[in-house]
Amino acid sequence: MQRTHTSLVLAFGLCLALPALAGPGPQQVIAEGAEAVRAVLKVKTTKGSRAETEQKNKLKQVVDGFLDYRELSTRALGPHWKERSDAERAEFVELLRDLIEASYTGAIRSNADFTLTFQPEEVAEDGATAQVSAVAAARTKKGKPVSEDLLFHLYLVPASRAWMIYDVEFGDISLVRHYRGEFNRKIKKEGYPALVATMKKKLEEVKSGKVEKKMSL
Repeated sequence: MQRTHTSLVLAFGLCLALPALAGPGPQQVIAEGAEAVRAVLKVKTTKGSRAETEQKNKLKQVVDGFLDYRELSTRALGPHWKERSDAERAEFVELLRDLIEASYTGAIRSNADFTLTFQPEEVAEDGATAQVSAVAAARTKKGKPVSEDLLFHLYLVPASRAWMIYDVEFGDISLVRHYRGEFNRKIKKEGYPALVATMKKKLEEVKSGKVEKKMSL
């Protein structure tokens, strides 16, 4: 799953590379979110310090402003979402948020230098959903050029009328499809409690540095 992890980093790194755009719309939401993330991360902090903890909390608030983890979680769990209680749903959203953040928080610090070519946003006829496609390009530490086709999926929140991202595709991989496949297999084989236990274990391993920060369980 190394490619999946690299692509996720690139996808979130894209947010840091998007230019400021004029006028309202899905692209502007991503652009403003990118600038907010950049503002938070430009402050240097010491690992394990109180300042680093505060920075991570602030970054979490910023990303929550344009990435809808609940919608992502709902789609990723698929039919299993309806079977969960309100408490289980809240716990699941928080776990998935923490796992995704563990995958990109540290990595985007050193992956902000992207060049970007994107197509005009595509808004559905009913105005409820939109897509923003782009090609992000960068160079590895060894100078090797790399690029990734990206497709952001957004929806218009009825109450706030704000655009929120609920899925990101990179190449032939989608966050929602990727997680849905893993979650469904785990639940069918061992049950929902086993999925939650695995997610908690992976999160602790990532936080402790025992395993590489990546998307897969």
